[in-house]
Amino acid sequence: MVEALIKAQTEEERVLEFLRSTFLLIALVGFAFYGMEHWVLDHWMESWQSRIPFFVSLVGFPLTLLMFFHRGKWVRYPFLLWMLVSVLTGIVGAYYHLLWNAQDAEVSLWSLKGFLEAFEGSRPVLAALAHTHVGAVAFVVGITIRD
Repeated sequence: MVEALIKAQTEEERVLEFLRSTFLLIALVGFAFYGMEHWVLDHWMESWQSRIPFFVSLVGFPLTLLMFFHRGKWVRYPFLLWMLVSVLTGIVGAYYHLLWNAQDAEVSLWSLKGFLEAFEGSRPVLAALAHTHVGAVAFVVGITIRD
């Protein structure tokens, strides 16, 4: 990204590379922040599955950082795959947060009232979707790069 931004010759190329770099920076900061957040908030439960978001961030951060300096297939394909993993992690995490909130409130997710009550529960549903946001933004950056 950095090299492409420096070598951009037309105004369109400069704007495109600037936007790619900006969105990649958003993803990089997101992985760093969410990884630290999971660690600081002690997002560890009895199950090993509760550690998955931390490890997704732990791998996503260096892959995203590497994308700033290398755009080849050997970096981009693992990067794209890991961004899809991040998207799935967020979706599955949001589902489980909803499910556990619904169990705590003893409501059904399949009614509007139950869904809204589960959405406002003690486990933040939108926080889990943050991984989806970061992964999706970075994925779009990765697929727009030409070889």
